[in-house]
Amino acid sequence: MDPADLIPLPEVPDSYGPRDEEERRVHTLVKEALDSGPGKNYASVADFLAELRAGIPGLNP
Repeated sequence: MDPADLIPLPEVPDSYGPRDEEERRVHTLVKEALDSGPGKNYASVADFLAELRAGIPGLNP
């Protein structure tokens, strides 16, 4: 017997999606970003992180 057969499966909801207003807002923002067009290439991870940090209010003093 496969040991994986002994592990109970987690309950899976009938549908996936946002559960409350905050999750709906985040889901909408992510969906807009994904549908906004081609992505941007960065020369390095440091360049990406610098732009990301600059775009998050209150992150940098």
